[in-house]
Amino acid sequence: MTEPNGADNILYVVIGCDCDPDRPQYSGTRYDSRAPLKWRGVREGIRRAREIADGIKDDFGNPPKITWCVRSDLQMDEIYGDCAWPYGKFADLWESLAERGDEIAWHPHLWRWSDEHGCWYQEIEDEEWMRECLREGSTALSAHMGRPSLTSRMGWEFHNNITMQQIDELGIKVDFSAVPGRFTPGHADKWGSVFNCYVDWRNTPEGAYVPSPSDYRREAKTKEEALRVTELPMSIFRSGVLGIASRLRRATKAKSWDRLKQLFSANNGNTASLKAYITIHPYIFSRLVTAKINEAQQNGSALLVTAFHADEILDWRGHGGGLHRCQHFAKNVQRLRREVANARIGVKFVTAGETLQLVGHAEEHTQWRRHYLRRCLA
Repeated sequence: MTEPNGADNILYVVIGCDCDPDRPQYSGTRYDSRAPLKWRGVREGIRRAREIADGIKDDFGNPPKITWCVRSDLQMDEIYGDCAWPYGKFADLWESLAERGDEIAWHPHLWRWSDEHGCWYQEIEDEEWMRECLREGSTALSAHMGRPSLTSRMGWEFHNNITMQQIDELGIKVDFSAVPGRFTPGHADKWGSVFNCYVDWRNTPEGAYVPSPSDYRREAKTKEEALRVTELPMSIFRSGVLGIASRLRRATKAKSWDRLKQLFSANNGNTASLKAYITIHPYIFSRLVTAKINEAQQNGSALLVTAFHADEILDWRGHGGGLHRCQHFAKNVQRLRREVANARIGVKFVTAGETLQLVGHAEEHTQWRRHYLRRCLA
């Protein structure tokens, strides 16, 4: 294709934002408290991110579109009496973002309170509770929005067969939770939870796919019934050294008795696959951008899918915010635009939902859609 800047190749970019309450490492409420949560990231960080993003334009003259993933789940209901309280509380913000072309998506977490341990933990075993959490969260958010959610992004990027089947039944068209090759076993952390951050995306393809009902991590086989949702994996790159560094960082956040498990588990996944949030250090993010530019030059087009958290777009000097920072977001947005221009390829910012137009999701014939997915995004 030929784009407005004369480039024959194009890089499509999806930027998602998990609009969670402030996390403990960003001065948020600890996980062993049932008190109301803090929302400075949503109140201040989102507008700041939008201001930074508005400073650049793609080759169509548009600033980056952002897919804002709003919490709606049973934890919100237990604390505030409404699964979709974050949408209702900040309705003016979400509506103003949608009016300018951003997408409002759904971000459910499987936080469940444990009376035994006195904390929130990630529920991954009680199938009926997980289904209820997703059903109630989706219904409440759709009621507040006045329309069904098109897109979802799961908390901790977690899925299993039950959750993938459930979002499919709820009519979600695109989900961007997968991190190909990623596995973390879950752990107790120093912020009060006895278990969270479990995720398993081993053997997941790096291109968009229509999942199998029997294994959410892979595409449905030729004669196998397929789900209707399209899974849009996060963009990753491979680095053994950075993979070890990532495991060391997770180990420092874990309780002492879980640190060895974090260091030595998942040898077939963690050392190879790294997601690069757009708020991570520019050196790391630039590795992902370079890989995607090379892919676009070789194949004619490529899709870069990245994300960040709202509480990262704040000034956290004096706090232990970690690797993800506001200044990195600004530098990475600018670097992305500059490196794409230097490579003489086009760039277009799209929402997660708009990627369905790229992969032909509107076409009902599953076999045709699979062929198109493989040809364009694999």
